[in-house]
Parts: sequence; structure tokens; C-alpha cells
Amino acid sequence: MDTLVYTADISALEDSAVFERLLGTVPAYRREKAMRFRFQSGRMQSLGVGLLLRLACRDFGIEGADENVVLGENGKPAFRDFPDVHFNLSHSKERVMCVVSPCEVGCDVERVKEGRSRLAERFFKESETRWIQSFPEGDAQDTAFCRLWTLKECYMKVTGRGMSLSPDKFTLAMAPEGISLDHEGPRPEYTFREVSHDGGYCAAFCLKGAPEGIRIVQREIDLASEPLFNEGIPNKEALR
Repeated sequence: MDTLVYTADISALEDSAVFERLLGTVPAYRREKAMRFRFQSGRMQSLGVGLLLRLACRDFGIEGADENVVLGENGKPAFRDFPDVHFNLSHSKERVMCVVSPCEVGCDVERVKEGRSRLAERFFKESETRWIQSFPEGDAQDTAFCRLWTLKECYMKVTGRGMSLSPDKFTLAMAPEGISLDHEGPRPEYTFREVSHDGGYCAAFCLKGAPEGIRIVQREIDLASEPLFNEGIPNKEALR
């Protein structure tokens, strides 16, 4: 089975006609969750990840699985009817991300924030801070900080512990040949992949127990024109 990694820009959802149309394509619990947010930005993010999850479930061959999502310990979501299929969601500003996999998975997308690299010593191990400081000061170090933070969140999420697992309790080694984890000893069963670290955002995911040669399918989704969400619409201009 493939691991599906879907990302999208949700700025199209700023159009009220697009938002209302696509809101009607997700399950009731997702519609209700999205509309509980006070601000439109939160509604857009919630709808955006719901749309990606719906599309990924169809492409994975478990269409409708997103209609029965349950929460496990520490709030980690899972499919009620497909316990052997795993997923994770993330959003940041105008970017959303979804990963569906036969392996346990955690994913994260973050916007790069100016000046965040100054916090490295507070959150990271000494070796990780040195890696960040190996980049030129300014934007490059801020991006390096965001890359590492994103990868750490992926691991914290795949464990199901989330922020209850402090990021300074484990070490990630960033090397040209790959990313390795030390958490009370080497943990080779965890595989880390960066999706991107440009365009002002960083995105990554972590798989537990991925078999050698597992195929990763990455797609950038245009929500306003994806056929699954726009059946019966003659063309995407009708959404505007």
C-alpha cells in the first residue's frame, strides 16, 4: 500500500461561494467542527484538512472512512472501521496537510517565523542548536529552526503523545543521507521525510515501521478544481 501525502493552499476558501460549496462535501461532524471556529481562518483550516482527508481516503481505497473518526489517547485521531490504516492532519495559516498510510504516521506543516531561531537553545538539544547555527544568520537559521521543529512535531504526533512529549527529550540528527532519531537510544523504526522547506513553510512527516521501499505519493491539491469536490459544476468559474 502507498503512503499518500497531500498538501493544499486554502486561500481559495476565502471566497464565500467556494467555502459553502466545499463545506457541503465533507461529513457532518467536520462541517460542525469547522463552523465552531469563531474566525474564518480557523474555519478554512478545518475544512481544508477535512477535504484532503476525504480525497485521500478515496484514493487509498477506503472511501467514507473519514465519516467515522474516533479519538484515541491524547486525542490522536483514527478511523473507527479501518484500524490498520492511519492518518494525520496539520495546518498552518494558508497551508493544510494530510497523510494516510498503512504505517503509524505523524505530519506537520509550519510557517517560518522571523526570529524563531533564537529559541533553539530553549527547545532543542545542543547538537541540534549547532546544526541550526551552521546556517547563515537570519532567514536561513529561521528556516532551519522551522524544519527541525516540524520534524520534531511529526515524531511527537506519531507517538500519540503530542506536546506531552517535550521536544528536548529526544534528538534528531540532520545529515545528507537522512534524518535519524535518538530517544533513549537509536530508534531506526522511525522514518522521517521532509515534504518541503521553501515558500515560507516547512512540511514533513514521520512513519513508524515503514517497510523498505514503501512508495510515497505526494500531491499538491487545488481544492477549487478537484473533481471530487466539484461534481456537477460545469467549470471552476461557477464556484466563484
